[in-house]
Amino acid sequence: LWLLLRQDSTRSHSHNTGRLTVRMREADPCGALAQTGGVRIFISGNSGNKQIYNSQHRILMILKSLKIPIEVVDISTPGMEEQRQFMRASAKKKEGQINALPPQIFNGDRYCGDYDDFDLANEDGELEEFLGILEKDSKKATAPEDG
Repeated sequence: LWLLLRQDSTRSHSHNTGRLTVRMREADPCGALAQTGGVRIFISGNSGNKQIYNSQHRILMILKSLKIPIEVVDISTPGMEEQRQFMRASAKKKEGQINALPPQIFNGDRYCGDYDDFDLANEDGELEEFLGILEKDSKKATAPEDG
């Protein structure tokens, strides 16, 4: 199964809150989702590693707060072997690791980076560019010509 998260605005007890809606669908073994593009976060929903858990949570909360639509791919769920293999083959491994570990971030099939890359882009104010969702402005500022 894969997860798709999206942000809904709802009224709750006379004030606005954000509600995270999680929709579960059948596994996507052919990678049809990857072909449609969009930011995909590969996570492990049952990781006992506190650092992995905290990194995944931070990424999801930051993207939710920025209202960036994402697809969450939980590679630990049954039937997600192809997605897990895709992540491992496409993502970078840290020194000493046998396989790349979650969280890993993609836009479609394009690898964006891991948590450290995400955190650096976020701190530098370059998150949209890092995620590949920033529309390149074709109008570049030009210096006025001397007259």
